[in-house]
Amino acid sequence: MKFVNNAPAILHKKALIIGDTHFGMEDKLRERGIFDEQFSLRIFEKIKSLLEETKAEKLIILGDVKERITVLDQRTADILAKLSLLVELIIVRGNHDGGIEGCGAKIIPSDGFVFGKLGLVHGQSWPSKECMQADYLICAHQHPQLSIVDRSGKRHSEPVWIIAEPDVEKIKEKYKKFNKKIKLVLMPAFNPLVGAPFVPSDEHLGPITSNNLFKINAATVFRLDGTLLGELHKM
Repeated sequence: MKFVNNAPAILHKKALIIGDTHFGMEDKLRERGIFDEQFSLRIFEKIKSLLEETKAEKLIILGDVKERITVLDQRTADILAKLSLLVELIIVRGNHDGGIEGCGAKIIPSDGFVFGKLGLVHGQSWPSKECMQADYLICAHQHPQLSIVDRSGKRHSEPVWIIAEPDVEKIKEKYKKFNKKIKLVLMPAFNPLVGAPFVPSDEHLGPITSNNLFKINAATVFRLDGTLLGELHKM
């Protein structure tokens, strides 16, 4: 498993793994007075560039492919069709992915699947028992960012990777069989407008974190360029 430098993406066994693209956000932006009809297209171009750079043969999107929750809008449908012509496209269903069938991708249920010893899930539901037997549990949905104050006192937020060790006793309460050395990797959103400073106690994070299956407070935090920022509870 390799974290792609300066990108919210993982390269593993010739597959590019990303999450939370939220294509079709233009309508929501327009409601807020922001007129950017090329926003989703730029996200597509960034993905295409990464596919070319990494020579990936598969693209795995860990859910929330689109912004609209219940229907597949035409803008997203067109982009997914383009992506499926470039590589094999696999989507793990997220909570925004209603009506995603027929988009040209292989659709995986929200409890995820195992790909080369990686358990791949979206994060809004419990992982499958197979995913909990993997070496790493890769989870989207949380859109983790870190709020940082620079030397001039200005605060800004940036996407980060969060990696946590398992709480074996907590996991035993839910799963009879699992990898006691499994690590959780919280993946930053691919869409640059999605995300917020990560708060472990947030009830909307999903069952993996809200039920303390992993030691989130002691998790290690990394910038997209690989810089180690330290443990989450010290941030």
